[in-house]
Amino acid sequence: MATVDEILTKQAYAAGDETWTKDNNYPSYTMYAEPEYVPVTNKRIADFNDQVSVRGEQNAQFVGFQLPRYDDAMDLTKQNLYIHYQTAYGGSDGVPCNVSWSDNYVRMCWMIPGQATQQPEAIQMMIYATGTNSVGDRTVWKTLPATYTIHDGLEIGGGIPEPDQSWYEQFVQQMEGKVSTAQGYANDAQASKVAAAGSATAAAQSADASAQALQENKDYVESQKETFVGYNKRETDLKYANALIGSASGTGRVSVGDAWEAPIPDLEVAGKSDQFTTTGAQLFNASKIPVLTAGGATVVGTADGGYRISGSGDLTSSFYETVKITDISMLKPGNIMLKSEATVPKLSIKLINSSSATLLELSENQTKTITEDMLNTEGVYLQYMLYGPSSRTITPGTYYPMLYQDGDGTWEPYTGGQPSPSPDYPQEIVGTDVTAVTVLGDDNQSKTATIQLTAPLHGIGEYRDRITMTKRIDRCVELIFDGSEDWRVRSWSRPTTSGFYALGGLPEKMRARPGLCNQGTVTPGETEGVINQIWLGSSPTYGSVDLYVMNNSFYNPDIEDKGLAAWKAHLASHPLKIVTYLDTPVETDLPAATQTALNALTTFTGTTHITITAGGPEPDVAVEYVQDTKAVIADLQAQINAIRNGGTT
Repeated sequence: MATVDEILTKQAYAAGDETWTKDNNYPSYTMYAEPEYVPVTNKRIADFNDQVSVRGEQNAQFVGFQLPRYDDAMDLTKQNLYIHYQTAYGGSDGVPCNVSWSDNYVRMCWMIPGQATQQPEAIQMMIYATGTNSVGDRTVWKTLPATYTIHDGLEIGGGIPEPDQSWYEQFVQQMEGKVSTAQGYANDAQASKVAAAGSATAAAQSADASAQALQENKDYVESQKETFVGYNKRETDLKYANALIGSASGTGRVSVGDAWEAPIPDLEVAGKSDQFTTTGAQLFNASKIPVLTAGGATVVGTADGGYRISGSGDLTSSFYETVKITDISMLKPGNIMLKSEATVPKLSIKLINSSSATLLELSENQTKTITEDMLNTEGVYLQYMLYGPSSRTITPGTYYPMLYQDGDGTWEPYTGGQPSPSPDYPQEIVGTDVTAVTVLGDDNQSKTATIQLTAPLHGIGEYRDRITMTKRIDRCVELIFDGSEDWRVRSWSRPTTSGFYALGGLPEKMRARPGLCNQGTVTPGETEGVINQIWLGSSPTYGSVDLYVMNNSFYNPDIEDKGLAAWKAHLASHPLKIVTYLDTPVETDLPAATQTALNALTTFTGTTHITITAGGPEPDVAVEYVQDTKAVIADLQAQINAIRNGGTT
């Protein structure tokens, strides 16, 4: 029953002397009459349960509402009005009808659909409006929810009423009408033959495209109604009859701001391959530093190319330790630089002759010059010196100095003064090892699918291994050579075309195909200045099924077998590994448990984040998702309104 305040408000609304203008953007029905409008004040909808709806009624009850035209500094006539209602089966939305406005108020009517009257219950409803503000930001205005009772009634013929889809049909009709209006404006502008003819043509093209997009969306929805995983047909009809499918992509994760709570129709995760490489510029060999201890401090070289200082407090006695490096073949005349941090014990590098005289000394961040005479001095060697006087404070930690003559001083580990990967300094090829897909919502909702792959997902350029909701699609292949293959010698006049080759070692004919190798550099055929070249096929022109290892560090033209036996023995204990791609992808089904976990993933209403948990390089991810129809409607209507107003959106 209405309160005294609500009755007085209704009288105040009715007493106003207002001139009303029909809003042609909404459906209009002439066979319905609504002599009294329910007032909406301060976002509160007055009680309207004196208007009776019975279970099973369809488009029989017509409720009018009167709202202030200006609310929260917004003109509601410039927004898109909707009605949302919530039943035991879920929520749905519709557009109002018979909308009109005056200087102070907006009137609208709700033709209550059969979908809202399926059960005798108290349903919730509200009015909301969407649009944009003066700077183009999206706005959403809402009333507080109101309760409306659906009374019990008898079935007509005992059947079950079909879920109503009229609100969407109204929307499509509304959109198609606006497109036609926009097309008319465009044609009028073209006919006028004024300077704006170009804009009119663009507007007409946009209008045509909008109309086509609306029809394609409707057709696609109908074809997809029964394909969502985990929902029966009734739930699909009720929840997804008017679903629109959006798509998004990213690296490692995807975030979408217009999702609806629904199963994910499609997901694709694409792997990548990565490999650490060096230029050979590092001349400091940390592996040569043994465990050195004095004065309460310990210094030792680390496996990753640095040196570690341990201990605390002050040195209890002086620390003085040296390491002699006799192989200085990597040094050459010219500048030599040491980039390092100041530490205690301190690192210093010297060039010393056989008489123990220092020819050159480098401390942190210094540059000195090596001469030809220094390198030709009898018995010359390099010395790493670590020292610190008593009472100096120890600086524990791991440090990574860079001693170099070439390059810009970017740190890299020592690889014998030669680029890596190489047989002496192999570098692992790392793929993307996907372990989980997690979906998060704004309200801390979360769903996770655990993934167990039999091998990482690799990628060479555009050729990528992928997983979808049901399959693994391998485009790449890992080839392993352990010396048991038919290896032969290839001796030509140039080092870059001499080495070894595995006859028939490739799974298909390749023409210098790109890839990665753990002990060499895959090149497109002969390449000057590159040692340990790997050719996948003989050349870009002819191709073959043979694997070539050219300018190889094991190749020796001065011995009888040219080093072939040593090369095969090396492979037996250190297999050559190559990742490249195949002409034809190989598809396999994901395990049933993985498919079930992926099919159970859903997006959440509002902003949804989809994150891929993986070791190795971050994967690329692409997703199709069910969009929030209200958000899409608002966007489409904004575009069509722009066309109607002479824009070219």
